[in-house]
Amino acid sequence: MARKRTLLLLIVYGFAATLTIFYGLVEKHSVIVTFFSFHVLVCICIPVIHGWWEGDLRRHWRLAWGSFEWQGTLYGLAFGALMLTGVLAGLWLLLQEPGRPEAVRTGMETWGIERRWIWGFSFYLVFINSLLEELFWRGFVLQRLRASLSRLMSIFLSSFFYSLYHLIISSILFGFRNGLFITSMVFGAGLIWGWMKGMFPSIYPNWISHLFADLGLALAVVLWIY
Repeated sequence: MARKRTLLLLIVYGFAATLTIFYGLVEKHSVIVTFFSFHVLVCICIPVIHGWWEGDLRRHWRLAWGSFEWQGTLYGLAFGALMLTGVLAGLWLLLQEPGRPEAVRTGMETWGIERRWIWGFSFYLVFINSLLEELFWRGFVLQRLRASLSRLMSIFLSSFFYSLYHLIISSILFGFRNGLFITSMVFGAGLIWGWMKGMFPSIYPNWISHLFADLGLALAVVLWIY
């Protein structure tokens, strides 16, 4: 019964992440509201409260981080370089459509991402967003799904919820068809990071890889959109 209750909670958490993105971007048109509701309320508060409810918050916090290891770091760097290249190539192709860069910039500006804040936004996206997403999806959600589901199903389900809210973001900026394609790529990245988490329990390989992927997004925004 306890495992079923935990699994149900994790599914609720997965949908809650998407709802916070929808609320912040679609309802409030604010990246600040989005970052606060998603990063603080979901990525930080949910794991802390859930860990406290489980009764051993400190141990779970240490498990989420793990310890630094060189082999995993090399894997993270290798996959990160591939993802950086793939993100830049994919966005470059999408932005070749006439008027697309201007449309994307207009959409981002409606969320409060102005040109004068673009470097601060990029830094936050690359270093903070990547870390908090990895701690939440692979350090918290995936590890607890493993207690109730097989490894394959746990990776699939965590990757599904991780990619779900990217459909909202990418559809608004690039249209629904392109949004589906981008979301499928995000889902694939989630599968890779879930697999890496099984090989290297430390958060660092995934964080490094995720950091490079988000760096590709930031570079595309700075170079081709703003």
